[in-house]
Amino acid sequence: MIALRLPSLRLNHLLTAGALVVAAAAIWPWLVSPIPAVRPAAAPQASAPAPALEPLPPLATYGASVERPLFTPSRRAPAGVTTIGPTIESRYRLVGIFANGAKKKAYVAEGERRIEIAEGDTLDGWRVKEIGRDRIRLSSADGEASLKLIRVLTPEPPKAQ
Repeated sequence: MIALRLPSLRLNHLLTAGALVVAAAAIWPWLVSPIPAVRPAAAPQASAPAPALEPLPPLATYGASVERPLFTPSRRAPAGVTTIGPTIESRYRLVGIFANGAKKKAYVAEGERRIEIAEGDTLDGWRVKEIGRDRIRLSSADGEASLKLIRVLTPEPPKAQ
């Protein structure tokens, strides 16, 4: 039987192989075609006017969506949801509280209209349950709500010198 003997690897063989790998890596960018660059899209021309949007229908037209919610398995409205419209907190804001001993009054604003109420009075079907230092609590058949006092800081008048 004839045995083949392979030459032993020497350090100069390893250095030659390393030099070939480095040379291949150095000339690789010139051998491969470049990747096309992505260019940003041109900005739309300012001369084209934006299309006019039609106004949305009133919120009350979506009553069926509230009565039979799409993502509720029973398709029944959760308890407490009865009407569509602004909540008492979004409609009114508390602008002032007046207290003189046991007598308390609150001043509520709806737009430019100002309303004076006391404990026990009603405001759009909501009964004033309590007037506190910085809020009033209201109750109705729909539940309870509270209006917090809005504090508006006014600058001090200039001091006379």
